[in-house]
Parts: sequence; C-alpha cells; structure tokens
Amino acid sequence: MAKRNDEIIRSLPLSHMIYRDNEIDREKAEKLVVYHYPLSKNYRWNEWQSRIDDELGSRYYPYLMKSHKDQFGLYVALDSEQDKPPIIKNGDGIIVEPTRVHYEAMLNPVWIRLIMRKVSAFGSHCKGSHTLGCPLLQTDVWKSKNSCGINAISLDCRTQQRSDKNITEVILFHKNVPLRPVDIKDELFKIHQPLWIYDKNNVLARWKAEETTKPKSQIYREVAKNKDKRKLRPFLDLSSSTSLKNSWPWILQPVQNEFIEQARKFGFGLSPIVLKLSPLPLKTKFKTADKAKFPSVQLDREIKILDLRFSKNVSPQYIVNNIQSLLNEKYPDARMSLLPDIEPDQIVNIEIDGSQCLLVLLDQTPGIIDDRYPLTQMLRTKAACQHINVNPFDLTGDPITDNLLIEQSTPDGDTRLIPATDSRYYDYSISDFEKKAVQESLARNVEIVYKELALKHLLLCNETKISVTLPQQKDLLTSSLAVITNGCLFTVKQDRPIILPFHPAMPDAVSACDNILCSFDTTVTALLALLNEKWPYHYRPQDITQGIWNEAEKLTRFINRLTVIIHKTEEVTILLQDPQYGAPHMLPERLNDLMTILDSQRQQLPLNKWLLPEMDELMFHIDQLTEEGELSDTNKNTLLRELELLCDLWKCALRKYYSDNEFNVTYDVLKNYVFSQWPEKKNALMVAVAKKSVKRASTSLIASWNKLLSRVFDLPLGDPRNWLKNVPGITRLWHDPEQNYVIVGSLSSPQPIIQRQPSIRQWHALQGELNSELLAGLVDVDWVRMNQLAGNPCVATLVRRWKECQVQLDVDCPPGRRSCPIV
Repeated sequence: MAKRNDEIIRSLPLSHMIYRDNEIDREKAEKLVVYHYPLSKNYRWNEWQSRIDDELGSRYYPYLMKSHKDQFGLYVALDSEQDKPPIIKNGDGIIVEPTRVHYEAMLNPVWIRLIMRKVSAFGSHCKGSHTLGCPLLQTDVWKSKNSCGINAISLDCRTQQRSDKNITEVILFHKNVPLRPVDIKDELFKIHQPLWIYDKNNVLARWKAEETTKPKSQIYREVAKNKDKRKLRPFLDLSSSTSLKNSWPWILQPVQNEFIEQARKFGFGLSPIVLKLSPLPLKTKFKTADKAKFPSVQLDREIKILDLRFSKNVSPQYIVNNIQSLLNEKYPDARMSLLPDIEPDQIVNIEIDGSQCLLVLLDQTPGIIDDRYPLTQMLRTKAACQHINVNPFDLTGDPITDNLLIEQSTPDGDTRLIPATDSRYYDYSISDFEKKAVQESLARNVEIVYKELALKHLLLCNETKISVTLPQQKDLLTSSLAVITNGCLFTVKQDRPIILPFHPAMPDAVSACDNILCSFDTTVTALLALLNEKWPYHYRPQDITQGIWNEAEKLTRFINRLTVIIHKTEEVTILLQDPQYGAPHMLPERLNDLMTILDSQRQQLPLNKWLLPEMDELMFHIDQLTEEGELSDTNKNTLLRELELLCDLWKCALRKYYSDNEFNVTYDVLKNYVFSQWPEKKNALMVAVAKKSVKRASTSLIASWNKLLSRVFDLPLGDPRNWLKNVPGITRLWHDPEQNYVIVGSLSSPQPIIQRQPSIRQWHALQGELNSELLAGLVDVDWVRMNQLAGNPCVATLVRRWKECQVQLDVDCPPGRRSCPIV
C-alpha cells in the first residue's frame, strides 16, 4: 500500500558540510603545520595577491590570505615539520619573516580552508593553484573549427558558524574558469592573468612568463566569464555514461569525499548535510502538451510586434503568423499585430503608452557585434516590453561550436562574437523555421514571453488587477501579506500590487514602509532589531557585506540580500529566507548505480545473447516480479496481455539486424525497434474487435518490459530516468521539517538531460512558527517554477520585473532577455 505524503521520507546529501567545534581532535589538528606571514597594509590587496600568486602559484603550497589577531597576512601549510616555509618578499624586495602558528579553536575556519586546499585529489588534475591558492580542477576540453579552450573550476570553501556556536557549516563552492589559447605572437610576460600549460605528464600546470623563456607547448590564459558565454554544464545528463561524468554531482562528489577524508586526518569530523525530505501537497499540476500553459497568468491585451531583426530574408509577417499560431495552441484568445517598420536609430521616437504590450523580434545572440538589443532599453520604462530571439541557429544549437560565429578578442581584453566567413547565421530561411526542433523551441519561448508580458503589464498598467491577471494567487496576494525582497517592500492594496523601496537610511522610504508595516504590528526599526536578535548564525548580519568599506553601499547590499515574509492571520508570522553564501549542490545517493545502468544500456552484445527464453520461463519471471512488488497487478495483467506480440516483435528485431549484418547491438536499439512497430501491429489486431486505435505504447508497458528483460538477461536495462524517481526534489515540492529546507522541483516528468538543479532554499522563523503551507503557496506557482527564480516567493519575480521597468535600474543583472529567461 502506498504511503501518504507525510509518511514518505527520503534522504538527499548536499555539497554543504558541517563539523562540531566541541568534537575536534586537538592532537590531530596540531599535525597541520602552518606558518603566518604578516603583510603590510602599505601595499594594496591586489598588489599582495599578484605577488603571492607569482611566488606560490606555480608551486604546490596550500595557502590562504586572511587576517589573524587583527593582523592581515598569509597562511601557508607545509607537509611536515621538516619542510621549510617558502620565501615571500614584499614589493620592495624585503623578505617577510613567517611565524609558526599552532592550532587553537579560534583558527578553525583557517584550518579547514587550508585542509581543503591540501586535498590530494587535485594533484592528478592540476599542479599549482588558481588565484589566492584555490585549486583549479579541469572539467573538460572543447574544440571547434574556429576556436578551442579548456573549461575548469576554481574550488574553495567558506565557513559560517550557527548561532549555537557549536555547529559550523562548511560551504563548498566553485567558480568557472574558462581558459583560452594565447596567440604566440603576444608578449607573454606582459599578460597579467595566470598562464597555464600542459606539462610532460599532460597535467595542467601554472606557467610563469619571463622574457627569456619560451613555452614548449600551447599556453592558455583565463578570459572573463561574462564575455565568453558558453553552454552551461547540465546538473544531470543521463544521455550516456560520458555525459554523466560531466555532470555536477559526478564532478563534485569525489571532491567532497576527499575533503571529508583529509579533514578527519586533521581532527575535523566533517560530514555532509543530509536532508530528510517529505513531499508537500501540490497546487500546480503538470499538464500534457495540448494543455501545458500558464493557467494562472492571463493577458487581455493585443501584443504589438516590433521587428528589429538584422536579417530581412524572412518577412516579419511570416514570423508573427508563426508565433501567433504556436501561442494560440495554448492561448486561443492571444492576439498579435505587426507595428510599421522602423529604423533602429528611430526607436527613441516610437509612440507607446503604459497600457500596451510590446514584443521585440531579434535575431542576435548576446555579445555579438552590432547587437540591436541595447537600442530598446528605453522601451521598458514606457510599457510591458519583452524580447524574443527568433534566429533558428540560436534556437536549436550553439552558433559558436556550429562554426557560424567566431570569438574575437578586443584590445581591452573582452571577447565579442562576429559572423564567420560565409556564415549562414543571418542567412536563415523559411525552411529553417519549419524544422521540428526549431518550432518546439520557439513554442516554449513564446509561451515564456507571454507570461513575462502579462506580469509586466500587471505592474505597469494601473487598471489591471491581481485577481484578473493572477487568479490562482488572488487569495494569497492580499493586504495580509508583506514581503521584503530585492531591496523593496511588496504588499497589495485594492487588488493592485504596491512596491516601495525598503531602505533604512532613507527617511521617506522608512515612513512609507512603516505605514504598511503598522498593520502587522511592526516597523522598519523593530523588524531590523528582530532580525539582529534572531539571526541564525554566529556572525552578525552586517558581516554579509564583509569587504565593502563604504557604509551606504554596505547597507544597500545587505538590504538587497534580504527576503522576509510577513503574514497576518490571528497572529503575525515573520520568516527569513537564509541569505545563502552559496546555494548547495544536490549530490544524490547511488550515482554509481546510475553509471552501471548507463554502461549496461550502451553495452553491445552478440545477437544470440539477446535471444528470449521459452514462454513459461518468461511467465515465471513475471510472477516473481509481481510477488516482489516490482510489478503491480494491473501492470502484470497488461504485460501478460501483450507478451506474445512483444516477443514476436523482439524476434523480428533480431532477424532485421542479422539481415543488416549488425551482429552486435545494444538493448536500446532492439527495444526502440519493438515499440516503434508495436502500435501498427496492435492496431491491426484490434480491427476485428473495432477497438479505438493506439498511437504509442504506454510508459508503464515499456517499464514493465524493461523490468522483465532486466531479470531475464541479468542486466539493469530500465530507463535511466527511473533512477531519478528515487531522488527527492527532481520533481514536486519537498520539505525538511527539521532543517526547514524547501526544494522546488520541475513541473514536468524528468528528462534525460536536466539542465538546472532544482531550487533549494532554507527558511528561519523569526516570529511565530514556520508555516510550510504558506511557503508552498508562495513557491508552488507555475509562472515562477518555469524560470530561473524558482524557489523564491513568487513576489520576488514581481519585484524584479518591476525594478527592470524603472528608469533607474538597480538590480544585479541586466533587464530583458539577459535577466528574464533567455528566449
């Protein structure tokens, strides 16, 4: 019998770890040999960073720049007492004398970070360190016709002690480090970024350029990440065993394991945070393709289309008709009309009012030369405006790896994109649009555009009501709710969103916010005092902005990091979203089992190894699977009913590949043939009994066949996606009631490639009890769960969109296609 939701508990390890300060083995901790170099503040941080990197970067020393007893300095860890500490000189060439530092409890954060940088697992991947002593781990190498490079990650950790002063969290994090070849014509010794080279063992090592030295092989340097956009690494890629090895959990899990082992050698009982999750009831349901729209978003305005494409090969009216048709499959009442053609330099003169909705057609990827997107920035303040890239080559591929665009370095060190010689990038045609993959991608993107326009229209048009645009949230988005997020205070008045700046240093803003907060029996001052009193960590709230010396900027950064929910029923509940130094990675259990499944499914066996046994043996296995609970009675009966036909089709598949001289095949090849032929054969058998025809085999029948043949051939032959069903958080909403984590999974069934990890957020109750039903109502919202802000309260999306529409933009990322889902 299936368990009720509140009885289901599943474990999920995270990349975040903890240790208990009172359980550290002092004797083992003393074995870490550490020296401290006091660094003069007469030199700037960047000067010390460059000098220390030059001295230590190409040698294997775990080191860390950090203050000690109010003395800014450098920590270096040695392998043994017999080793001599490295020589460090200041900018004037004077040797800085180090002092041996012995373990004490206040140095726990220093010790654990040095241990992290000692992790021996990196030795086989990289020699030398990235900036400030962080190990660099090569993840993959890529090459296309016109460019090539190395993708790597710089690994580090930080600590935050909880308010109980006994449990310390260790946050493993990384930064992407793209490395690109250096032109041999460049004067290498004048390049300021760290340089890298493959040594004789084909290991990536730091290389120090000097005028008298010449490299023996290709030199690589780091390029700016935001100027060298490439495809993101998937969270999980189940398409092959090789792809799985390039997924985040497979890369990071060995790093965490090695870190934990090293930490225990030095007395730190490090262990991963493991969530105990139960599913929360869902309001948002996944719907099949013909119904899969945003049911809680309504837009009752005609969408005006502005064509700003670089290429005019395909008429704008064709594109408008195309996207209108795609949108009408899910929104029959949606209407679009094309605005008169306009020259790009005349956009400033376009007449548009706040009640209109504008969609701009583009055909350029960000970072390209002569990008027309920036020309439309002023439109966002006038009306609901959204952009959509309709270039077919951007919709279904990567124009860089497809050799359509070339990365070109600029004199200031940036990278821009230019069309390759004889490139078809702008030479697309109607036939390119008609491809199935292009239409599917365009359909997804135009649906996102529709949602974004509806939200922006709600925010900019004073006549639009929440109950009309967001009918499913009308009972939650009321005057009984206030949310502070992204530096703003949100509430609702007379069915309209109210968004005010939330800034304690601005008297007018404080007064306006107090007028709203008084109905929740609090004020800005009282709320900040409560935040300081109930702060969940030993470090103070203001420490979030460590490293920022300007007090006004420090306060602004702090306020922008806050997300606080205030809800009034009989009592007032105040919840704080964890400020998160870094979102944890999910590291699902039994990854090796998944790798075994993928390897088995790609394993080619001789045809005679795929022969089925007699029918009575198959029946025996079916009965056995049923008794073990692997097959339900319903699935058993369905499988028995189809067994004879499936066996006949299996034999046909073996004969086909034998006649095609393919004597070694994988299970997937045979299975795909069987179920591609099954509908036609099944319908032919049903003609006599006048039953409704079938289009495809059910997923439950395919899964039952996989289970049966897995038992017959003693191989794990099931769909790899079945493995995902046991990973909490991949779909649905999940909650850890003890640690107060909420995970927001995908709306749809798992696909072989999961591009983004499900959203993980932790919450803390500052006043009242943590209300999981309230949180579920704010995060289980389809127009949030379909984009990159999933996991945040839906109000955060409204606030971000509102800020993007203001004249003075003050958000972390640019507006339009860069901050909204890239479409």
